Amino acid sequence: MANQHIPGLSIAISIDTNIVWKNAYGMSDIENSVPMTTNTKLRTASIGKPMTATAIMQLYEKGIINLNDSVQKYYSLFPSKNWPISIYQLLTHQSGIRPYHDGEVINHQHYKNVCDALSIFANDTLLFKPGTNYSYTSFNYNLLGCVLQQVSKTDYYTFMCKNVFEPSKMNATVLDDVNSLIEDRASGYRYNTQNKILENSNFHDPSDRIPAGGFLTTPTDLAKFAIAVYDGKLISQKTFSEMILNPKLPNGSFSGYGIGWGLYEPNDKFHGYTEVFHGGQTPGVSNMLVLFLSSNKKVSIAIMTNLEGVQRRGEICEKIFEMILDNK
Repeated sequence: MANQHIPGLSIAISIDTNIVWKNAYGMSDIENSVPMTTNTKLRTASIGKPMTATAIMQLYEKGIINLNDSVQKYYSLFPSKNWPISIYQLLTHQSGIRPYHDGEVINHQHYKNVCDALSIFANDTLLFKPGTNYSYTSFNYNLLGCVLQQVSKTDYYTFMCKNVFEPSKMNATVLDDVNSLIEDRASGYRYNTQNKILENSNFHDPSDRIPAGGFLTTPTDLAKFAIAVYDGKLISQKTFSEMILNPKLPNGSFSGYGIGWGLYEPNDKFHGYTEVFHGGQTPGVSNMLVLFLSSNKKVSIAIMTNLEGVQRRGEICEKIFEMILDNK
């Protein structure tokens, strides 16, 4: 923590269906001397993407959504482009929709509905023909949130609570509403490398990207989510297996991103385990959720910090996993 000037860190580990360890270190709020605890809520940032992807796949399992259909079939208000964009291409970042412009990484405008935020990019041209390349962008998941809302005829957050958070027993996970007083919310920081001091992170309203990562949660809840996913509580294990297939692009390379999860090469195992993951970076936080999967054992490691720009989070999770293997 000291090497990267991290104010506070929280961690949880699950093995198979049990949370086996959780702990917290440092400060949640430096100014008011509030310690980081395992109940401290931090921004999910992009770790919200596998949650939204899981919700979409629930509708896929029920036959309500076909992943090969164009997005306009389910959300007709999205403008047509030069080529159709499928639900699968949104899920796997092969849509051609652009990433953030420099001035869009931090948002100050408050959006009351997830679909209102589509105005940021909806009328822009695509970067490439969908399905021909890979380009990561949170806008894909903003659009998927609108699809989810339209198809289910339910508010996006309400759907997520009922179908993802509650079945997973993610009792600490809530909407990251900057206008609400939320108990145990961590303060966010950044490190000024020039002055070598910690500073408060920039104000950022995540209402422009709720389906892509607009929640507050704890590492324990992230581990509960991992358990619910790989244990078949939210989707079937067959569907989860489909989500973690590494898509092959027309040029023969693998994209490294399945349906809501980051992936390594298909035959690249870590100590014999398949490793799937998602990180999260946004003003005031740096997070990582890694799942290590085999036929005999499933492990998840969730790390959350209240400092933006923390490096080597995946490596830290791998080191912890190696310690677990050494002590089996």
